[in-house]
Amino acid sequence: MIRALMLLIAMGLSGPILIAQTSVKPTLVEKIEFDWDHSGSPAQFSLYFQNRSDSLGDADQLTIRSKGHQPWTLANKDDAWGPAVVDDIPKSKRENLVKSKRLFFVRAGHTAEARIYLVLKGAGYGCCVGSSTVLTPDRDGMPKIVFHDSEHLLQDIYPLPDESGLVLVGQPSDDEARATKNAASYDPYRVYILNSDQPAIYDLKQSKEYTIAHYCEWAGPKYNEKFVAVNVDSEQYGVGHCKTMTEAQFDDYYEKHKSHFE
Repeated sequence: MIRALMLLIAMGLSGPILIAQTSVKPTLVEKIEFDWDHSGSPAQFSLYFQNRSDSLGDADQLTIRSKGHQPWTLANKDDAWGPAVVDDIPKSKRENLVKSKRLFFVRAGHTAEARIYLVLKGAGYGCCVGSSTVLTPDRDGMPKIVFHDSEHLLQDIYPLPDESGLVLVGQPSDDEARATKNAASYDPYRVYILNSDQPAIYDLKQSKEYTIAHYCEWAGPKYNEKFVAVNVDSEQYGVGHCKTMTEAQFDDYYEKHKSHFE
């Protein structure tokens, strides 16, 4: 018998949704206990696999149980939360606060009382890089989604300077649309500020600075196949130089430097 339907996420985010509790018992994939709200009473985090028709496999349902609260359940409708989450954050030196490959807990500071966030990284499938979802306890100790993107290639996580939250860095795609050596579709970094338990805020200034410093010339905040990020001829521009070109500019450059793209 289907129990009462839980409320949908108030933030209006697509992807993961709070779901109804049903009599169909999903398969347990992983379970841990962790005091993420510093209450002194560890919450239980259980990841399940539902019998889905899309055959994505692995964990796609999270249930959090904590003392004094009803169970809180989240379903991943984008993909599945696969193993090796930490391996998907290549630039991050953050240490997972628990022994898990799917549940990645990170502190916003160096003190034991610093706010804790749970990062769930979708494994993706086919053409897509996978989702990213971030939770943190609200003032009552209930889980709250502060970030979600259905396609988000997570690159780095680090604390804000005042340790009140996190900086989340990622890309909206894996630039596979143009599969050419030394050239890729324009895929800028996107920097989000997670402050306390408030919804993430996109930071345009930091996104531009990070993109220029770690990727290529700036051509706007969104993934755009009309622009090409080109690792140009090192003899002309120097080692590791990247220029953002229009398709017409790239076609002209390609004809003059074909060997650079073979």
